[in-house]
Amino acid sequence: MTKYSILAFFLWSTFTFSQVKNEKEERISISEFPKVTQSYFNNFSKKVKLLKFYRETDGKKQSFEAKFKIKKLHYSIEFDTNGKLEDIEILIRQKHIPESIFSNIFNYFDTSFKNSRLLKIQKQYINHTETSDKEFIQQIVSYPNDRYTHFEIIAEIKTKETRELREFTFDKHGKFESSRKVISSSYEHALY
Repeated sequence: MTKYSILAFFLWSTFTFSQVKNEKEERISISEFPKVTQSYFNNFSKKVKLLKFYRETDGKKQSFEAKFKIKKLHYSIEFDTNGKLEDIEILIRQKHIPESIFSNIFNYFDTSFKNSRLLKIQKQYINHTETSDKEFIQQIVSYPNDRYTHFEIIAEIKTKETRELREFTFDKHGKFESSRKVISSSYEHALY
């Protein structure tokens, strides 16, 4: 039984660490955004600064992303090609993570790598409710401190052999879930 557990863990670890983020963004007009989502921004568009729309591809998958700023918070809202909400992300600083949760995240980096530097931290919201995507977006924009489900962190990490950029996902308690390498060509857009 333990042989199979070790093998399963090894395969999971290999899969988790072998994913690569190589996204490319192209700025588009709202008319090129999925039709069903185009009205989602009407309720708060007067409060928004810098509302921009993008088409994003990573070689396997295409998605659409709206980026904007409200009340000093930077938002990124991503949709699939059918207009289904994938996630909402808000750029934050380390000090905005509760200390007990950040302690879990810090311990992961401290025990897993020789050195690490956190470059970008986001709270991530995924709609696991019965609420429509449009209403969910409105709720998060109105109450940005409620109900985050994950943290997404881009970090520069160093092991004995390598130094690289990686995107890490942690659950709302700071427990590691997954990571993938960030290719340098997608580095700049990944940092907004």
